[in-house]
Amino acid sequence: LRAIVDEPSGLLGRAEVIGNPVLRWEPAVTGGEPLPELIGRMAAERPDAVAVADGAGELSYSELWDRASRFAAVLRARGVGRERRVGLVVGRSSWWLVGMLGVSLAGGVFVPVDPAYPADRVRFIFGSADPMLVVCQGKTRGAVPPEFADRLVVLDETDLAAAPDEDLPRLDPRDAAYVIYTSGSTGTPKGVVVTYSGLGNLAMAHIERLAVSPSSRVLQFAALGFDTIVSEVMMALLAGATLVMPPDEDLPPHASLIDALERWDITHVKAPPSVLSTVDDLPERVETVTAAGELCPPGLVDRLSPGRRMINAYGPT
Repeated sequence: LRAIVDEPSGLLGRAEVIGNPVLRWEPAVTGGEPLPELIGRMAAERPDAVAVADGAGELSYSELWDRASRFAAVLRARGVGRERRVGLVVGRSSWWLVGMLGVSLAGGVFVPVDPAYPADRVRFIFGSADPMLVVCQGKTRGAVPPEFADRLVVLDETDLAAAPDEDLPRLDPRDAAYVIYTSGSTGTPKGVVVTYSGLGNLAMAHIERLAVSPSSRVLQFAALGFDTIVSEVMMALLAGATLVMPPDEDLPPHASLIDALERWDITHVKAPPSVLSTVDDLPERVETVTAAGELCPPGLVDRLSPGRRMINAYGPT
């Protein structure tokens, strides 16, 4: 207040509202556990439950954990350590999950890129993030810019059974978990570093508010480079539910939403209102529907919400 009175013509945004002692204060370390530890606990509690279903079949929690741990050892042998960035250009499948969790277990920071992105956007993201390695599949290798060809790790061509014995690092909640890039709709895309701190609480809030349980089947529908994918993955795996990652041809716009939900026996779906509006009603099996990415018109709520939980999640980014 004194600063404003002393300089009434000054910019309000430049006025100090807290003192230097407060500015120098550092918060205590959060008690939250990093994502890999939380998923590892679920793998120990529910080893035989189905963690992920895709076009090739299913992986149990123990199988997912085993593959991810072995892949983490491969990455450690290639030099990945705490907070080293690793690109992730993998299609919608259990391999994406193995890659993401493997990078995290190795201590790395995953940088997800949708293989369907335009080449210029992929090149910009990797030029900005400068990942030490880029994880891909055989079928997504062509989406990786040529200048990163010497950094490739082709996940589905890696012999995980021959993975070396490597000690995996103990992660700190303040460690970076991933880097997500904004859409760039207001200019140049910006990379945002997200730490493990708070991710567990975020997942638990989703699990509670969206009523995710071990019997749930959560559809992974978000673009593979969009931040929503992290919440879809976390709320499914930390609830002991099944994350469903269908091939692109089973999802809109290649297939109807109603067909996808019925074919994959989905209980929880998050989608833009423009996609949700293509159906008159949802299968009875769908317990929770979340509208995100666009404004949700009231008429859509009136049509789809009776008999189930409906959440408007537009605008968190």
